[in-house]
Amino acid sequence: MPIFPKISLRPEVENYLKESFMNKEVVSASSKQEAERKFEALLIHLSHPPSFTTVRVNTHLASVEYVRGLLLEELQKQFSGFSIPVLRHPALPDVLLIPVTGPSYESWRCYFRIF
Repeated sequence: MPIFPKISLRPEVENYLKESFMNKEVVSASSKQEAERKFEALLIHLSHPPSFTTVRVNTHLASVEYVRGLLLEELQKQFSGFSIPVLRHPALPDVLLIPVTGPSYESWRCYFRIF
């Protein structure tokens, strides 16, 4: 049972995506039912928020640590009382990660533990 409702798109956007999933090549490679199932799965996935907000730092303009400090200050202003971490990406040196807070404080702490 999905936690989030199926995403609601403008008809022209939904039709465009559906045509992409239902084109002749895709349908001939599998089946119309399989293409429809994949399209419905896409709509379900689009309704789920990401686990992290990612921020790429232009290191020609500022250091990663400087931007990290700015983000921490802004998050503290907006969400006083919560300690929201700004993490360095383990493989990409110019990317910062902010765990997305979900329905509860504990829901995002499990994402933080992987780092």
